[in-house]
Order: sequence, then structure tokens, then C-alpha cells
Amino acid sequence: MKIKLLSLFIFLFSIKAFSQSEYVMGNISNENGDKLPNASIVNIRTDQVVVSDFMGNFVIAAKASDELRIARQGYERKNLIVNVENFSKSLDVKLFTIPLEIEEVKLTFRPTGILKKDVSRLNPPPKVTALNMAMNNYMRTPPNEVGPSAKVPSSFQQPNLLAGQMDMVKLAGAIGKLVGKATQSPKTSANYTEKQEFYKRVKAVVNIDYYTDYGLDEYDFDIFLAYADEQKELSKNYRNNFNKVAIESQLKQVFAEYIKTHNFSKKVSEG
Repeated sequence: MKIKLLSLFIFLFSIKAFSQSEYVMGNISNENGDKLPNASIVNIRTDQVVVSDFMGNFVIAAKASDELRIARQGYERKNLIVNVENFSKSLDVKLFTIPLEIEEVKLTFRPTGILKKDVSRLNPPPKVTALNMAMNNYMRTPPNEVGPSAKVPSSFQQPNLLAGQMDMVKLAGAIGKLVGKATQSPKTSANYTEKQEFYKRVKAVVNIDYYTDYGLDEYDFDIFLAYADEQKELSKNYRNNFNKVAIESQLKQVFAEYIKTHNFSKKVSEG
């Protein structure tokens, strides 16, 4: 009987001694439950620093009422006061991610998810581009209407002493125009290299989507472009005086007849 009481006393003493251990064991995770390695745990009283392992576990010497500071880059710092219960069970610490403030970006363009439709909205429509070019050409053209001019009525004019004589200034101007027309080189047909350079320039500026919507691929468009050149002499007329609006207009005129003799099915556009 005495032996049993002695064994029970030793067992109870061992439990109490273990519960008063000066080491705190714990685990560190984030708000999602992910274990956090390389977190620093500092005992403010002793300045001891330990680092959590790859599973977020740590062990640090401490006493009741010690303050532990847990920190990790990218997470909010946390301070804890050690109590008696922390010596008998794991101290689970949860750190929260520091919110990052992202500068607000205002988007004026809202994509629809349809690539063909979204790309077309990034650039001006072909009709707008053609209209702008036509307006620029119009603004550079001299006015056709004759502006008002201040003239003296014939009844108040002085007599023209040169009436009936030849105006030498006008005659010189007329002769100059005739000489200019005679010396101006006539338009010549383009050679192979000039045609290829002209075709490349046309394909670079003309809206080819208009033709691909009818089923033409790049090879088909090259064939059509050569055909249109033969019909309208595009390379002869525009290789040295490139006019995008005029070229597009003549291409569409030829294409209206071209599709009647070729088997192309018009695609249904998206949206």
C-alpha cells in the first residue's frame, strides 16, 4: 500500500514539473491555414530569437507573463503574453497578410472578349480614316468659287490706252504652260519591282478586313490586287503619287464585279 502511494506521488510530481517547463512550443500559419516557415519569434525579456521551421513549428524558452513578438515579412506583426496554459499545449499563432494598396486605374475601354471586335475599337474605323484623309485633301485644295473683289464700275474707269493690244504678261504665262506640258514626262507602266513595292504599300494601308470578310485569304487578295491593277492601272497611276482614298475606291469598284465570277462566301461578322 505504501509503495502504491509513493508511485502516485512521484507521478503527480512529474506532471506538475512538466507543466511548469520553461519552454513554449507553437506553430505559425497564415489566415488561409498555410504553414509559415522563417517567421521570427522574439522573447522581449531575454532577447532570444528563434525561427520557425518549414512546417511553421518553433520552440522558445519563456516564463509565464513573458511577451513574445512574432514577425514575418509581408505579414502583420503580433505580440502575445505567455500564460500557464502555453506550457502544456501548442501555441497556435495566426498571422494576417499586410494589405497592399494598388493605385486605382480608370479604364475607358471595356473589352468584350471578342478579339476581332476589340482590336477594331483600338484603331479608328476605316470609314473614319478615309473621311479624315478626304477632309485633309479637301482643305489643301484651292477653292473653286471665286471670291468677291472690289472693282471700279466701268463708268468710272480710266480709258484703257492699251485696249486692242496683246497682253505680253498673259502671253508669256500661256507659253510657259505649253512648255511645261511639253517637257512633263508622261505616265509609264511600272516594272516588276515597282509593282511589288506598290502592292506592299497598298496592303500596308488598305483595310484588308473588308475583303477577308468575303472569304479571301492573303493569297487570294494578292491575286485580286494584281487583277485590279490590270483593270485600273493602279501601279501606273499611283505608284509615284500614292492616294489611299482613290486606290481604296477603285479597288472596291473592281471587287464588286470580281466576286460575281469567283466563288467566295461572305462571312457573318461577330456581334
